[in-house]
Amino acid sequence: MATITKIEEQKNKKRVNIFVDDAFFCGLLKETAVIFALKVGKTVEPETLNKAVFESEVKRAFEKSMDYLSSRMYSSKEISDKLLKKSFEKDVCQKAVEKLREYKYIDDELFAKQFIEQNKRYSKLMIENKLKTKGISNSIINAVFSEFDDGNEYEICKKLAEKYAKSHDVISKEGKQKLFVSLARKGFGFDLIKSATKDITSYDED
Repeated sequence: MATITKIEEQKNKKRVNIFVDDAFFCGLLKETAVIFALKVGKTVEPETLNKAVFESEVKRAFEKSMDYLSSRMYSSKEISDKLLKKSFEKDVCQKAVEKLREYKYIDDELFAKQFIEQNKRYSKLMIENKLKTKGISNSIINAVFSEFDDGNEYEICKKLAEKYAKSHDVISKEGKQKLFVSLARKGFGFDLIKSATKDITSYDED
């Protein structure tokens, strides 16, 4: 058991410092201290204080996440990564993300759908790879792409080829190769590139 000997308000008036047995123990959100009924002279178990610290940090991480989400949508992994960079512990990040999901502030499936809508200029493969780097699961990726129109991807590839052709040489062999490489870097496959560019170049498979 330990005794709380001092509770001191920080410069940030939303937080307080907790002293146990005349030694600094931790900083807490004032709200958390009230919830756990921490008062000077109260005897508490160390586990109670540790739990108070954890809950305080989760709330702080949750509020920091809300700041991020005020500007745009983020995936669960993106939020977790940003919190980790702010020196929050991994278990705190996980709990904060769970709460964000519970309150529907983050939704990886909705995020994936919006991401696809905003990145139509890229190939399906490239979008899938980008979503994976953002921590979106294969099951969600497959679900959001279940109605993906391959014909639409053809049109995207063709439009990119046409846009490229407006400012680049696509007549010479070297120019055609550069066009092919440009489209391939965006994730389009060989057959799709060949089909999409045949109307704007005399592309030779050889």
